[in-house]
Amino acid sequence: MDIVILQLELVSIIAICIMIGTIVFAYYKKLMMIYAIIITNFIVFVLSLAFTREIIGDLAFRPIYLSLDFFPQIYTLFTSMFLHSTSDFFHIIFNTLMFVLIAPHFEGRIGRNKFLGIYLITGVCAALFHSLLVPFLPSPIHFDPRIGLIGASGAISGVLGAYAYAYPRDKVFFPVGFFIMKIPILFAGIIFIGIQSVYVFIGGDPSIAYLAHIGGFISGVILSAALIKSRAKEEFKATTAVDQSTYYDPVYSQKPRNIDFSNLEKLATTKEQKEILKRIENETVMQVREIWLEHFLEKITCPHCNKPLNHSDGKIWCEENHFRTKY
Repeated sequence: MDIVILQLELVSIIAICIMIGTIVFAYYKKLMMIYAIIITNFIVFVLSLAFTREIIGDLAFRPIYLSLDFFPQIYTLFTSMFLHSTSDFFHIIFNTLMFVLIAPHFEGRIGRNKFLGIYLITGVCAALFHSLLVPFLPSPIHFDPRIGLIGASGAISGVLGAYAYAYPRDKVFFPVGFFIMKIPILFAGIIFIGIQSVYVFIGGDPSIAYLAHIGGFISGVILSAALIKSRAKEEFKATTAVDQSTYYDPVYSQKPRNIDFSNLEKLATTKEQKEILKRIENETVMQVREIWLEHFLEKITCPHCNKPLNHSDGKIWCEENHFRTKY
């Protein structure tokens, strides 16, 4: 069979330039990647409304593209993540809602580079997982390798899996039934993967690639273990040690260093942060106090742009230079 030559409509090339250009611009301007991705999705979505046949036809990933005969189309593993259905507005709205609920704090935790890497890699893994495994499942899912896969849900599932593994105790707002509830991210991940698994084996909406969601989630967990496991485990041990007051021997207690609480009090905007600050002020065991202080500094945000703050050697500052103080 002859190998298919890559041919793209002009509007599809423009869409690809928007995808790459927006991400690159956000990277060099040090903007949060989640907002760059959302903006890209909506720009491409609006463009797709006018040129559905060209853009979806050229940029959607089809499992048949894994064949050597269609190898030039492998680029669609990337472009398909930024496409959404033009006949169902709920597709992009629900994906955006899920993304906004779970991603900003996670990106603040791990940084823009790791976040973008996890998003893109898990998005690709989600499409591959679906394409390679669906044909072998004894399920009612209809599989046609010529049908295109589109949407950010596989990558978003990957972010959810990575977040649930790295920081299981963090609480996020998450859709549970008809309500949005604040629950630990670990529970959100369990609920999500459970629902997707049920749909895989009993059937659901034939237009939804449930297995891609599962593949994205699993790859997110694996990437999280590889990229941020050590940092997450250290933080978990630290917060757990604080809860177990008998862990430290008073014999090794030292005089706590001076802390300027007046500056920290201005940054404590939530009830949880104020309670942590109070525990820091009252703690006499230096090791415990330092752990609580580090936990507090990880939670505070810039009073001007609401982004996570950097801290080192008694200094706190905003990456965008909106704020700077000492403690």
